[in-house]
Amino acid sequence: MDMEGKIFYHAPGARTGDVIPKYIDGKYQLFYLKNWKDPKAPEVIRGWHRMESEDLLCMGPETPIHVLGGTGDLIFWQGQWHLFACIFPDGKQFVTHYVSADGSLDHWSYQEEDTFGPDGVIYDKSDWRDPRIVYREELGEFWMFLAARAVDFHSQTGCVGLCVSKDLKHWEYRQPIYYPGRFNGACECPDVFRMGDWYYLIFSSYTTLFGNYYVKCRVGEERWQIPQNHRLDGRAFYAAKSAGEGQERYLFGWNPTKEVNTYGFWPDGMQAQDYRTWDWGGGMVVHRLTQQPDGDLKLSMPEGRKRIFDSCIKNEIRCRTQGWSIEENVYTAPEGAQQQMLLLQTLPGSCYVRADVEIRDARQAGLILQVDEAFQEGYYVYLEPERKRLVFRSWLRMSEEGGKTFPYDVELETPIRLAEDNRYCMEILMEGSAATAYVNNEAALSFRMYDYKDRGLGLFSLGGAVFQDITMKRGEER
Repeated sequence: MDMEGKIFYHAPGARTGDVIPKYIDGKYQLFYLKNWKDPKAPEVIRGWHRMESEDLLCMGPETPIHVLGGTGDLIFWQGQWHLFACIFPDGKQFVTHYVSADGSLDHWSYQEEDTFGPDGVIYDKSDWRDPRIVYREELGEFWMFLAARAVDFHSQTGCVGLCVSKDLKHWEYRQPIYYPGRFNGACECPDVFRMGDWYYLIFSSYTTLFGNYYVKCRVGEERWQIPQNHRLDGRAFYAAKSAGEGQERYLFGWNPTKEVNTYGFWPDGMQAQDYRTWDWGGGMVVHRLTQQPDGDLKLSMPEGRKRIFDSCIKNEIRCRTQGWSIEENVYTAPEGAQQQMLLLQTLPGSCYVRADVEIRDARQAGLILQVDEAFQEGYYVYLEPERKRLVFRSWLRMSEEGGKTFPYDVELETPIRLAEDNRYCMEILMEGSAATAYVNNEAALSFRMYDYKDRGLGLFSLGGAVFQDITMKRGEER
């Protein structure tokens, strides 16, 4: 089977942008914004595209639905599908309304008279997009959540706006549903859902700290709470929206590529692709959503992903430092102030990697992907228990040039909870340049690796740690 684009979906010649996922009649209907790499190519069809999936592995085929504009939502009411999107004429922003022309999900009639923008009283006219529709049955009202900016006397006006309607045509402006006074830009792609005893509001921010955030509210209460793991994944995961049925729920976003110098940020003279800035869109990332006992959300790998990789690769061990204690699939790094390094076999282009890590006195411990024989270059994915985080650090940091170019502490990070037994299960999915790491079925961190491939898997620990059950699997070619 062709593995490229199966785990992190992208169509040929295009990047996957914002996904609008819906669970309808036992299938996931995935509408998405398609970013064509060559907008002038003869195969380009503009507007939203749709594909369906039962297992979130077999996608498509794609169907263009000719809805022009940005992120939105669908809802079924009185025997008819309604779709809401957003448009940006002449620098302005408006919400648009479509209805299904034939009862399907592929043919839509634009209701031009229903187009509306911000009121300029509660909401600033600069931002008005990404509508999300929820029917409040107990109120007999449709609630539309929007990426917006409030009218206020300071700049931190990014919010999730709210409009209310009885008929999906006439909308009343209400005060923001969430206005933290924290963001210089609109809170994009809002998503609202209930799971168990909690309501959740997820949104994306491109200012303050780029990424996906969420807040929670217990059923029966009105105050939003900021959870311990306030962000979902890291910088290389964006525009997250969810869908599911019953207790099954998944979060859909995109891992951006680094292929186009859209903003002119690429460092002059730096040939390495890993130096480059992030694009808009890339490969689709799907996380499974579950809950902590306190209501915080957890991100874990969808089970179907693991089943693709069914061919185990035997471990080949080569110690690069002398402190390791080796038993059968148990590798122990001694306590102390010295870093220990161990090299294993070559990584396939697409694979699943797992390692159970027990932290003793280690300040850092984890895996190195695509590492060379001398451990000079590679991509580090590791735990920092003292800082309660999972960290990604690329080979750029192993050189003086990289350190001068990027004078910051970490490249990518996501929060984790400390395990009571100091044991952490690390799992990594790799497909081409794209990858996602998971820890304890709780936290996820997406990243890219461009400049090195066909090299080894490494283990490292700064201090005492035990690595065991090291597993590497590839997918069988069919």
